[in-house]
Amino acid sequence: MPDAFKDVKMQDDVSARELPLFPLNVVLFPNQNLPLHIFEPRYRIMIQRCIDNKEPFGVVLAMSEDHLADVGTAALVTDVDKLPDGHMEINTVGTERFKIKDWVVGDDGYLIGTIVDYPFDLDEEPPAQELVDGVVQRMKRYLRLLAKTNGLSFQVDRFPEDARQLAIFTAIALQLDLEEKQELLEQENVADLLEVEDEILNEEVKLLSVMSKVIQPPQDEFIFSRN
Repeated sequence: MPDAFKDVKMQDDVSARELPLFPLNVVLFPNQNLPLHIFEPRYRIMIQRCIDNKEPFGVVLAMSEDHLADVGTAALVTDVDKLPDGHMEINTVGTERFKIKDWVVGDDGYLIGTIVDYPFDLDEEPPAQELVDGVVQRMKRYLRLLAKTNGLSFQVDRFPEDARQLAIFTAIALQLDLEEKQELLEQENVADLLEVEDEILNEEVKLLSVMSKVIQPPQDEFIFSRN
């Protein structure tokens, strides 16, 4: 089997590399934590190789049995607990996005993708401050209403000041279905991501405002604080 990061050249002369892929029913963003239970033999082999070589693997949304999303996020294993039956409980963190150019099934049964980097870089001109401020204000309102409609005590101490970090934080925090999450992950740059999030937040706040007036929340409380 080739090394996970063996450099190859695409026909269009774009530098690419190979990365083991883990198709999941989840959309992972950079900086997001993702705990996983590894039980299939092929993925136990894959994860053990990543741990031994201190290399990431790619988390990609499985759109169907044989169709993967075009954009995924590399994940690094940060903690591992090996169970007596050979299964693993691992914690991972997303690093950077990538685009899948092609993939094959490797000799050990797991997928190997040919990928190119697709980072959430800022444009030459950063997003307008008005857009950044608007997303922050709508996120504050969104989280308050989300807590109210679910009967929670919800506290966010601060929001990221960096536009890239704010865009990713918002993408992680938004309660959306997988297709909508994947749409956020695939946005070309930070400004585009913030603009889409601003539109989503505007609609979600309207919906939650109505729901908060008609739903009687339970009495249980859960405190969430972002440090």
